Amino acid sequence: MGQTIDRCPRCARSFHCGFADAAPCACTTVRLDDAALAELRRRYRGCLCMRCLGELSAPGGEGLPQRHSAAAASRMEPSAPTGPLPEK
Repeated sequence: MGQTIDRCPRCARSFHCGFADAAPCACTTVRLDDAALAELRRRYRGCLCMRCLGELSAPGGEGLPQRHSAAAASRMEPSAPTGPLPEK
């Protein structure tokens, strides 16, 4: 079976979200704090590509501090109508 292709809601690039893969998704290496995750959930719906996650998690990346893995929040329901990484 082929891999599912997703589209990043931040940059519109195509990518493969590995959340449902046997191996851990690459986003498990990205660290964001609770406030950053909440802000991303507010801004975006769906998984973000690794390029965008890397930009956002870099020191000074849109002012988002680092802490929790992006995958930890990747399938949480957002508290707002939009957010990063809710169920597909």
